[in-house]
Amino acid sequence: MRIPQVLHDAILNPQTTDLCLNGGHVFVDRGTGLEKVSDLPLDPSQTKTWVLEVLSQCGRSWDARSPFMDAPWSYEGKNLRMHVVFPTISESGLLVSLRKLPESSNSESHLRWKNQPQGFKLLVQAISRGDSILISGATGSGKTTLATDLLSQVPHSERIIALEDTPELRPHHPHFISLQSRPPNAEGFGEITLRTLLRQALRMRPDRIILGETRGPEAMDLLQALNTGHRGGLATLHANSPRDALKRLETLALLSGTHGVSLAVIREWVASGIQWVVQVERLPQEGRRIREISQVCGMESGVILLRSATTG
Repeated sequence: MRIPQVLHDAILNPQTTDLCLNGGHVFVDRGTGLEKVSDLPLDPSQTKTWVLEVLSQCGRSWDARSPFMDAPWSYEGKNLRMHVVFPTISESGLLVSLRKLPESSNSESHLRWKNQPQGFKLLVQAISRGDSILISGATGSGKTTLATDLLSQVPHSERIIALEDTPELRPHHPHFISLQSRPPNAEGFGEITLRTLLRQALRMRPDRIILGETRGPEAMDLLQALNTGHRGGLATLHANSPRDALKRLETLALLSGTHGVSLAVIREWVASGIQWVVQVERLPQEGRRIREISQVCGMESGVILLRSATTG
């Protein structure tokens, strides 16, 4: 498989976090935002051939009826997540987004958060003793990176089962298992949702249940699991603050379609099942960082109490 040289160089650059191909034009993020790396666009036919080869290598097949595609990809020892949008959905031509996934190294995890040692140490202590943590932030803010680093600190005697749409979590842990959801095929059959995976994971003797990204009805099943003896869970979701993260978790649970469960009950489950909410962000010059760590301190008058433990 012949990869364009500009992509080869960018992927092997240790500073690179994301690559975007907009109809042949290549943009690379080295921690300070996306920058165009070449004025000469890639050849469209060669780029499409390369993308289809990568998808085939990953066991994916493109169908015109499904113009979007996600796939995990390994190249030269680097793990990436590929997302492809095929024409004619995009007027810009073929769109490819590549995300480099964090390395699964205990030593690297401490180096990544060396500017915030106290905050990272607090979270390591929390995950080690079995507290459940919700990691919140925007796209590319470092949620997966922090989750990977924290899961690497889980005692090696415990079994971790992660549920993901694409395998992004790769902690340095001897008993880590990742289950992936699956979209329906061209005929509309064969779909496996995160909610289905979560229910199956409960039968697999998990010590820790992890949701790679919470954005649907699986939030209800996660809350029920965290309130029925499955402690030490970890999940990520998109939100602007710890308070917003808890509200979004409540909303997703309400939208699950589970009858007979009120907002008050869901809020109680959130307050008892989640112990910490972490807000991460990405700044242009500083890169990814922990902005705030909030401890969930129960409820009072129907309101979840949050206490700020540390602020970036």
